[in-house]
Amino acid sequence: MPDFFRPKPSLSGVATQAPSAPDQRPTVAVGFLLSTEGTYRRMGRSALLGLQDALADINADAQRSVRLEAICSDPQGDPARYSSGVAELLGAGVRHIFGTTLSASRKEIIPDLDQHGALLWYSSPYEGYESSESVLYLGGCPNQTLLPLLGYALSEFGRRAFLLGSNYVWGWESNRIAREVLEANGAEVMGEKYAHLGAIGFEALIETLIQDPPAFVLNNLVGESSYSFLQQLDLACSRQGLRLPVLSCNLTEAELDAVGPMQALRLLSCGPFFEAVDPAFCDAQQRHGPRVCSHYYTSAYTALRVFADALQASNDASPTAICEYLYGHPVASVLGTVSLSSRNHHSALASHIAELRDGRFEVVQSAHQPIAADPYLTHTDVHAGVASRHAAPAPRLRIVK
Repeated sequence: MPDFFRPKPSLSGVATQAPSAPDQRPTVAVGFLLSTEGTYRRMGRSALLGLQDALADINADAQRSVRLEAICSDPQGDPARYSSGVAELLGAGVRHIFGTTLSASRKEIIPDLDQHGALLWYSSPYEGYESSESVLYLGGCPNQTLLPLLGYALSEFGRRAFLLGSNYVWGWESNRIAREVLEANGAEVMGEKYAHLGAIGFEALIETLIQDPPAFVLNNLVGESSYSFLQQLDLACSRQGLRLPVLSCNLTEAELDAVGPMQALRLLSCGPFFEAVDPAFCDAQQRHGPRVCSHYYTSAYTALRVFADALQASNDASPTAICEYLYGHPVASVLGTVSLSSRNHHSALASHIAELRDGRFEVVQSAHQPIAADPYLTHTDVHAGVASRHAAPAPRLRIVK
């Protein structure tokens, strides 16, 4: 029996699915690497819940020839603990790791994945300009999220924008791309500011926004910083009688309880899934307990299901075999058909723009078809502010071997 199919040792903090009766199927270990504490904990908790529910559904399916055992590592929001966490998982024999929320964490562990021939299933939205053979990107890159959202804002709100972000690669790159798109379309970038992760003091910035309001704000803050900024800006706009649109590609249903009710802001987000897109799926997931099916939840859920389907079909758990199978066999999912590109390890994804209304995201615009990922923006017409419909990115831009 190949090593991938042997039962793996457990770590402290393991989350496994124990069947009610002895299960003689071989077991494949997978790793969950997500922070459930820290400033972005709500995103991590939502993704982890999606993984846990997918694990339960997979192992409950008697038609599957293999069970999955999950070994969990929780860095608790500490950047330094991602390296030790991935080392624990790799040391336990895991070769498929699901998780990380922030791009900084993903980039931190890629050398370890490369060295051990492991694969990260990354299901969070990210800023693009990356293509690694050790990562599957299933959460959306800018031409699938940011650019459609900017195109909508330019047509609906006007051409004066203010850019804001957390001070790391997500904020830097997202705002750099946004500036290029906005200026290419004749829009004015009124300002660009950054805040440390976890920062909650935005008094001076909000005063600037109130004194000379932009047509919209692009908010690339993360976690507690974003929630605090939105609450403070909403209060200030309410006092001034302003109705200000604020855009984001990483604000989901999983965080609305932390944001709270908005009186003056129009909050818009873009992603591959919102609860309004597929209420039947969201209702069905309540069998596991109360669930908020954000796109962090559904993308993580989809990632594990896609892995399990590929494993069932190929009967080989090696990352190479799983990828080779997915290159030629699209997999149906709640996000639509996952079709892995051998050139860049991304998938075409649905793209929905939603606005927060009465405490829920309502979809206001959807792409007519899934948008092919263009992580390097080589096939995207930024002068039009919208993604092209080419089926694949430029052949010369391939994953680094």
